[in-house]
Amino acid sequence: MSRETQVPGAGALPGGAAGRQRDLALADISDAATLLAPPTAGRPPGPLPAVPMPIPMPAAPSSSASVPAAAATAVAPTAVGSKARPLGRRFTQAAVVVLLMAQVAATYRGFFAGTAFLAPLGGAVLLAGVLAAATSARLKIDAIVAVAAGGWLLFAPLALFGARGGAAPSAFTDALRDGWADLLTVGLPADPTGELLLAPSLLLWAATFAAVALVLRTQAVLLPLLPAVLAEVLTLIVTAAGERSQLLLTGCLTCTALVLVLLRASQSGEADGQEGSGPSASVLVLGLPLVAAAAAVATVGAAVLPLADGDGRFDPREHRTPPVEATPLLDPLAQVQVELRTNPPRSLFTARLSTSTGRLPVDRLRIAALGDFDGATWRDAGLFLRAGSTLPQDGPAVTVPTAQVGLDVSIEAWDRTLLPQVGVPVTLHGREISVQAESGAVAATSVPRDGDGYQLRAEVATPGAEDLRLARAAIGPATDGAVALPPGLAPELTQLADEVMGTAATSYDKLLALERYLRDPQRFPYDGDARPGHSYGAVTRLLDAGRTAASGTTAASGTGTGSGSGPGSDADRRGYAEQHAAAFAILARTQGFPTRIAVGYLLDEQSGDGQGTFHVTTRQAHAWPEVALDGLGWVPFEPTDVSRLGLALPPVDRATGADTGQQEQSVDVVTPVVVPQLDPAGTGAGGGTGTGRSWTWLGYAAAAATVPVLLVALVPVEKRRRRRRRRRTGTPTTRIEAAWREVGDRLAEHGLTGTAALTPRQVCGHAGALPGCAPAAHHLEALAPLVTMALFAAAEPGEDDARQAWHLTDLTINDLGRRPGHGWHGHGARARAALDPRPLLPRSRSDSRSRSGRPRDVHEVTR
Repeated sequence: MSRETQVPGAGALPGGAAGRQRDLALADISDAATLLAPPTAGRPPGPLPAVPMPIPMPAAPSSSASVPAAAATAVAPTAVGSKARPLGRRFTQAAVVVLLMAQVAATYRGFFAGTAFLAPLGGAVLLAGVLAAATSARLKIDAIVAVAAGGWLLFAPLALFGARGGAAPSAFTDALRDGWADLLTVGLPADPTGELLLAPSLLLWAATFAAVALVLRTQAVLLPLLPAVLAEVLTLIVTAAGERSQLLLTGCLTCTALVLVLLRASQSGEADGQEGSGPSASVLVLGLPLVAAAAAVATVGAAVLPLADGDGRFDPREHRTPPVEATPLLDPLAQVQVELRTNPPRSLFTARLSTSTGRLPVDRLRIAALGDFDGATWRDAGLFLRAGSTLPQDGPAVTVPTAQVGLDVSIEAWDRTLLPQVGVPVTLHGREISVQAESGAVAATSVPRDGDGYQLRAEVATPGAEDLRLARAAIGPATDGAVALPPGLAPELTQLADEVMGTAATSYDKLLALERYLRDPQRFPYDGDARPGHSYGAVTRLLDAGRTAASGTTAASGTGTGSGSGPGSDADRRGYAEQHAAAFAILARTQGFPTRIAVGYLLDEQSGDGQGTFHVTTRQAHAWPEVALDGLGWVPFEPTDVSRLGLALPPVDRATGADTGQQEQSVDVVTPVVVPQLDPAGTGAGGGTGTGRSWTWLGYAAAAATVPVLLVALVPVEKRRRRRRRRRTGTPTTRIEAAWREVGDRLAEHGLTGTAALTPRQVCGHAGALPGCAPAAHHLEALAPLVTMALFAAAEPGEDDARQAWHLTDLTINDLGRRPGHGWHGHGARARAALDPRPLLPRSRSDSRSRSGRPRDVHEVTR
């Protein structure tokens, strides 16, 4: 049959068939055997009827032997995927993705202190982008995943732990186990240590690699943004407690993402296989300014419009309780008298102070701040979080001028984990520590040894006279708990507070009036041997006795221990710092002032050298109240007569060694007021193996791993659903074409890609050359004529033809990947093919056209 003169089956064709005939691909009729139609009801097997019809032929070669080559040349330019795009433009888009992910990495500012975190996280983004660009366009999916995982396993130990030398492998494995949980328990801002950077580096590496791979392997406009969006969402969740506005950075992210969308959307013409098309200059010239304007308007609008401010944002740290070691610890407030009576006094540490103003604005050092009162004891109920050199701060805001104070401490004989500090601590170097951000208390992770030391930098408020006159009680979440009083308060104490503080004009004057009242040595004589205690009962006993003594009457109520002017009444009104500080804190709270009791040491001028160096001993132990004032922070007051002259020590002549021993026996050992121990190695409380922490985090990891597992499990389910739909939807022609597309998807899973650019017979030839596809090659050879007939024959295929095509499709799928004699290797290949998600991904626009060049209708693109 001469192909120049006639074409089979082109007689009286209906419109659809005629259109299909006009779009005939020459390569599909290069072999007469291809046009042999299988027998159907009412028609014998053999060649289809021939009807003369001229066919437009290429002008160059005239011989019939050269026609297939020309046809193949005409089909070749429709190659699918990213290979049809110019290489330079693909890498430009990959560079935009890397820039986008670098901005995601910058979202960790505020979570980490300073900018040192940018080098390792930015390096992870850059290296992942380069590695993905070098490998994603050439390797299969499983190989790409292996390269991505292997690259990070090399990068993370070297970049994050390389400086640790031989300890790097163990540090890396420990960080893999505990680093994820540490992100939710460390005090903020955190030091950018390898343990804390490990999880963010993995997230950024995986997201960058995936985004660049999608840019290079797909033509979907929005799909490459998915990894970046997921990474940004997870980063914002983790950094919710960073308290840094991300508005400007979010605007930059939006602008960069829109630029990427513009670049990919502008190449739609090129994606269709039109030579020379690409991103038009007009699209970019008009689009880029619009993108920048849209991002700017959105950023500015979010800043000025009454939108959500993010204060109620979900913070996973609120649902993660850090592990602590609850070791027995002496109540710091009860220990004040024990230390005062130590004879001879014991040297504790040397403190060297410096200030930015040249004049020290402090006269005491604090080790604990006890703001939680239950009627019997004062304690610090907050959680201590492991911190780096930059300390977290969660106390009342300080808006008045401040002085920078440096504190250099050298330990001499220290038997506790709480560390001396001053003002609002900002940074600390020299020790591993944990911090209670609300109270500002700092604790070492282990008891310091003699000769140890650390350097602290703090800010101390230096208010002026006008600031004090205008001061008001601070309000807000940072101080709400420091105002509450538990049940059991005697009404006489509220009445006394009203009498003492009621006539003062300003809030600060009220507090000064209460300070003077309690410091009156005639009403409340100082006695280091006074009965210890700071409960409601101890404070009521002290104040009732003092009030009775001042009025010249006897104690008539049961709150006193004696009657008349006997020794019992006189003993009740004697006290020292513990009772005076507790009385001040309780009475001030009745007037609405947030208070707490600070425990620490007075800086004795007699033990100083006049140059800011002080040698601190147990005889300088002290307690005092602090009041939170708006804009001033926690302001100390002194309601105790500290030996009449400022920093001079109170007399302790009656303290004896025997008395001291007896007093030490009377001090209760209580559950720790603070719980500073956080095991940096990840062990649990009490020096155990950290089982509770490990199992808790394993639960989180299992929950997170469930999502990808479910997605992978849904891949074969979705493939089966789509196969049923293809089998049942449309006309016989549509179903036969759908059967061929199903075969093409399965062949791609076993290594034969690009079938949309090949004729059915060419597909058969390529399949026979691949080990995974060769077992099904004979079924493909039987299916190929059916597909060619459905596409190009004059007559419409029948139902029997469609059923036959799908029967051969089922046989083909059943035999793909079978490799007798290869054992588990053949089963592994079939399992990987079943879980391969590539056939479910959006197809390129060039692949959405048939091999004949016409668009598919809605039934042909059945997904």
